[in-house]
Amino acid sequence: MKKLFFLLAICCSVAVSAQESSEKVYRTTEVDQKPDLADGMYTLTMFISENYKFPPVKNKKVRIFTSFIVEPDGRMNDVKAFYISVKDLVPAETVKIQTEEEKAADALAYEQMKNEAARVVSTFNKTWLPAKVAGKPVRCLYNYPISFNIE
Repeated sequence: MKKLFFLLAICCSVAVSAQESSEKVYRTTEVDQKPDLADGMYTLTMFISENYKFPPVKNKKVRIFTSFIVEPDGRMNDVKAFYISVKDLVPAETVKIQTEEEKAADALAYEQMKNEAARVVSTFNKTWLPAKVAGKPVRCLYNYPISFNIE
């Protein structure tokens, strides 16, 4: 009997988990009300600026695009950093030609920056005001760009 109860409990929890992940995920352009933070988006910006660990890269303008799902209960889920744009801060004529070794080191640093962005955003623990469609809270994919200059 105990085994049957345990098996039933596992099946129910798997069914609930599968149901949540199979709900439609809306884009911000498809909702009536976009996800927001009660204290304002600057709280996320400040959190990132206080907790992001910068790599050993200099004279770069960096923009990292992150995404996550804001659940109907306001939790963040499925945080990803999916794209990075890096430009030189110094004029192009003053930039020296990089060796293959330097290019590889930069590529590794850029990947680390993406991973760090995903790490920091995923540790943000404020509850969101969820997106709404017809007054009902829904799952919503939210894209959040992170920009900074490293001098």
